[in-house]
Amino acid sequence: MTQKQRWAGVSVVLYVLFVIAAIWLNFLDPAKIGLEWTIFWYFTAAGGCFYFYFKNFTYRETVYYAKKLGLHKEDLVPLIPKLKANQDVPDPDHPGFLSPFAKVPFSVLNALTEQLEPKAKAQGIPPFR
Repeated sequence: MTQKQRWAGVSVVLYVLFVIAAIWLNFLDPAKIGLEWTIFWYFTAAGGCFYFYFKNFTYRETVYYAKKLGLHKEDLVPLIPKLKANQDVPDPDHPGFLSPFAKVPFSVLNALTEQLEPKAKAQGIPPFR
């Protein structure tokens, strides 16, 4: 099972659990909050699950390339020249199970992946799956 499939599966399970909880606990009953708000919250939950999937997959991809290239957190910081005080880079030596949602933004992950992927390809490292 690839990382993409694993995180997609986890996201689908989270959404199904949300739907089951909404039906079982009856907190999104259209008679109580209206049909528009019910639909809104179902779509919002789906969007949150997609964000969860995409953020964790991107985080894992960045950590994978950094580990394969033998880079540490201190090596990744100079690769992002305009790193703000409230932002951080992933720590390949100690990656968390879930990506840190607030501290490591997509802009940092995307910039790192854009730099690390060609280096990995040049060294013959297999692509992230």
